[in-house]
Amino acid sequence: MNSKPQSSAMDMQSVSKSYYTALSMVHDLTTELYERVHDHKGNPILDEEYLYDVIQEYKKIVRGELDMIKSAAKQHNEAEG
Repeated sequence: MNSKPQSSAMDMQSVSKSYYTALSMVHDLTTELYERVHDHKGNPILDEEYLYDVIQEYKKIVRGELDMIKSAAKQHNEAEG
């Protein structure tokens, strides 16, 4: 019996786990961003400089997580040859 499909399935599970990990982090960061753009009373913060800084920080981290998805796919594709 050829074990290649089983090994490939494990690789696919690893890729899927990497996707989940990255997107779970994006989800958590998005929730945190929502909270950070509101004050303790739930009112939206309108300070544009503060918002710019918070959004830049968010985008930097999210881009890193999205790169993790691309990297996982690339590693899988390279291993498959």
